[in-house]
Amino acid sequence: MKKQQIIQVQDLTKRYLINLHENGISQRIKNLFCPKVKDHIAVNSINFTVFEGESVGFIGQNGAGKTTTIKMLTGTLYPSSGYCNVLGFNPADQDNDFKRSIAVVMGNKSQIFPNLTPRDYLNLLKVIYEVSDSAFNKTLTQVSQMLNIEDKLDIQTRKLSLGERMKMEFLAGVVTQPKILFLDEPTIGLDIISKRDIRNFLIDINKRESITIFLTSHDMEDIVTVCDRLLIMDKGDLIWNGSTQELINKFKGVKYISFIKEEAFDKEKLIYDIVKEIDTTITIKVPNNKVESEITKLSKETQGTNYKISALKIEDIIIELFKERNIQ
Repeated sequence: MKKQQIIQVQDLTKRYLINLHENGISQRIKNLFCPKVKDHIAVNSINFTVFEGESVGFIGQNGAGKTTTIKMLTGTLYPSSGYCNVLGFNPADQDNDFKRSIAVVMGNKSQIFPNLTPRDYLNLLKVIYEVSDSAFNKTLTQVSQMLNIEDKLDIQTRKLSLGERMKMEFLAGVVTQPKILFLDEPTIGLDIISKRDIRNFLIDINKRESITIFLTSHDMEDIVTVCDRLLIMDKGDLIWNGSTQELINKFKGVKYISFIKEEAFDKEKLIYDIVKEIDTTITIKVPNNKVESEITKLSKETQGTNYKISALKIEDIIIELFKERNIQ
């Protein structure tokens, strides 16, 4: 059965005019009457499609345009040009049916009123979103058990731990029966157990309920565990649109060699790129078929000791992708 396209983005662009401030009183006075501005492109004509039931990781460095894109997809920012279509709606129209069909969970911004208990707040959402009693109670029971918070529902939100509050945010996000769940840094600041519970929860609702997940996170464990597909942004441009495994395969032909530098170490003798250098330790990137010969060469030249070979992790791969783009 062919899956439906539920997010369509075409030539989506967001520009800002930024005031340029100069030092000196005379320049500041001059700027009051004749301000200097710079055209900043936060999102630069990007294109992608998301299908129903997908779990998509949306990643990039700070300032890459991720949050700006999410705001346009959820209707809180209007594009400068291009368009996005989400579930058949123009998000900027803020149609009530559109708002009922999505949920947004942000790790650095709470939506639950601190003086209410989570149950009180969830009941308020039930009324606002017109969720039936049976659907509401089923989701409340299943998700609270899955996240191990069923005994916390009647405690004032402000008295809960950070991890417990974040789990309540997820419960609030799905109790309204959304078709798309937008997540912005949902596990930031959480402990290992809370992160594990949330990742397992996201995998479960994606597979069981076919809720589409659009996740942005700097925690690559979130991305690798939850997402089958990646969209990678860099300075406003979309530089990768493909499966997580495809990206891993792109760099499977290289390994990292790390070693402790000896006194005779000479950087000029290295023929492969340096990935990292910290005090007495250095890491280089070497093709798979050259690893053994390179270690032999380094040893003969008394370049180092304690050689360690490692495959690239997802963080390494993404950094390599950024490097490739900057070289071009």
